[in-house]
Amino acid sequence: MTRIDTQTQIVGLIGWPLDHSLSPLMHNAAFDYLGLNWVYLAWPFPPNHLGDAVRGLRALGIRGFNITAPYKQAILPYVQGVSETARALGAINTVTIQKSPDGTRHLYGDNTDVEGFLHAVHAFLEKISHDHALILGAGGAARAVAYALCQVGFNNVTFVVRNLGRAESSLEKAQEWGFPTSFKLALSSTDNLYAMAEQTSVLVNATPVGTWPSAHVSPLPEGFTIPSHWLVIDLVYNPSQTCLLLQAKKAGALAINGLGMLVHQGALSFRAWTGLEAPVEVMYQTCLNAVHRVEE
Repeated sequence: MTRIDTQTQIVGLIGWPLDHSLSPLMHNAAFDYLGLNWVYLAWPFPPNHLGDAVRGLRALGIRGFNITAPYKQAILPYVQGVSETARALGAINTVTIQKSPDGTRHLYGDNTDVEGFLHAVHAFLEKISHDHALILGAGGAARAVAYALCQVGFNNVTFVVRNLGRAESSLEKAQEWGFPTSFKLALSSTDNLYAMAEQTSVLVNATPVGTWPSAHVSPLPEGFTIPSHWLVIDLVYNPSQTCLLLQAKKAGALAINGLGMLVHQGALSFRAWTGLEAPVEVMYQTCLNAVHRVEE
């Protein structure tokens, strides 16, 4: 591992909690592989301290940071510029700190989740109908997935949620994007899922349900059987075989976990900070090894 000294460039991750994150392992493996004097740290801090954290990181002179739950939307007021994608989603997962000629440090926010998701699953999406997609959840990850599905031409996207009121803001945001896609909200129930099953080609779990150590929990309502023609994508990557993916495979459906999205969105952040292409295979293998160690 690179020895930390006065020339070490620092990036990292803010969120709460961060015990499950593989991002430090993934990025530090990439830095080591390329021989870069960079280090990626994790900065967990409880809610209500976001402003203090951002001011502190900017003052320390770090190069940038990733943002995960629950701060992807809350970070917006603290940046001085945002990408078109981040603005459309109302959520940021990557900040690059840029130094102006007068020494002022400006925070630029981007969202690499959309492109990261498409990098990971585009080949699979090309093989299925683009009529109707179901997304479990309506948070920042769900918005990113919906935006990505719009970009590849899905006609209908439904956010499947447990509370309609909490999801209305995501529906309103999606309807502002200008895509010809039709958006809807639906309560998560066995009857609703069966009613939409035939015209649906892809189901994406964009909730944390099923994450280790609660690997035995499924985000689907009890009694629902996944149709065999569905493509099932679980953004959860730890464990590698979630309860949802096991259900999908048992039903004969194609099932993909979220490790590819994690790596590809991370690779885009890596490029934004360093200006270099990330060693994607090194990052992926590092994450895969870490997940397998936990499962053993």
